[in-house]
Amino acid sequence: MACEKFEASNIDPHLSHYCLAVTSGSQPHPLTLCAAQNVLRVHPHPMKGSSASKEQQHRGIPEGLHCVRQTKLTLHRMKYNTTYNFTLYVVNTRNNVSNRIGTDTIKFRKTSELRLRTGHYSTANLRKTDGFVNFFYRPPANISSTFYILPCGGGIVRAKLSAPGILREKEVIGYASLRVPPLTSGKGYTLRISATPQELVRVSAIKVLATQESSVIYPQIPTRSVPREYGSLKTCHEVTVGVESAGSAKYCILVRELKSGSSLASMTTIPDQCGLHRRRRSEYTFEICEEKENPPKDRALPFTLKRLQPGKAYLLQITAQLKGQSLSYPLLTIFLKSCVLR
Repeated sequence: MACEKFEASNIDPHLSHYCLAVTSGSQPHPLTLCAAQNVLRVHPHPMKGSSASKEQQHRGIPEGLHCVRQTKLTLHRMKYNTTYNFTLYVVNTRNNVSNRIGTDTIKFRKTSELRLRTGHYSTANLRKTDGFVNFFYRPPANISSTFYILPCGGGIVRAKLSAPGILREKEVIGYASLRVPPLTSGKGYTLRISATPQELVRVSAIKVLATQESSVIYPQIPTRSVPREYGSLKTCHEVTVGVESAGSAKYCILVRELKSGSSLASMTTIPDQCGLHRRRRSEYTFEICEEKENPPKDRALPFTLKRLQPGKAYLLQITAQLKGQSLSYPLLTIFLKSCVLR
């Protein structure tokens, strides 16, 4: 199965239909929609208003001509290690004029599958697998399982575990844990990780850990918790920031001065969770760490950074470490006030 998604026409998009010609092997792309209609089998698809979903699906062979209203089409029964050719036409329903707007060729490969062992990390290079990888897991006991998912390089992926009676999906931004109810011992399950081509610019690999233990593996950083800056406490030499508690842990703040040539607009807030143990201290201006035992959960933990330079911009990375395992909060950019000389 493959999902084809294309950009909507920028000319009368509400009056546009789309036709996707699919051929395999060395068969060339049809130059016009008329030519495609003459040589390719035309597959019928449900039209708008029918009971079919907006993501139109075709269960027959993928080769042929598929005309739909939507900009997304799922093709089934594609053959592994087969080269498919795609040609997209847009049709203006006002005058029935069609234009060929794009072509592409891909070799359809079976999604990579890696075996997960309980308590052991498994890492896959998403860029080498076109953004898709399956992790095969066979639980040793009939108890609940938790999957810890860390995109390497920073970025967003989607995680999905499905089985009869079970469906768990989550958007993973930097880090996430996916907890599922008791799975049948000895039975195989598949955790599918996917990333869009846009996210593959940042996400290089995916790191997954499967556990069946109730013990805490990682610091309990609240989901999508963002560090905050207390503007009223800021001076030209220091700043105070706060984060939601991740429980008892060692908290560290790494401070990096941003040079004047840095493009602040391109700065991402999503940290690289895989590279925390490989951080080069030379990249940072300084680092402060503080142990917190049983910190209150109902209020933010404040940290004050001193001896900063007036008028400078800094990038802060706040991490929490527990039993040798670290996680990072989203990155935070701060700007220091300029001191007024009297």
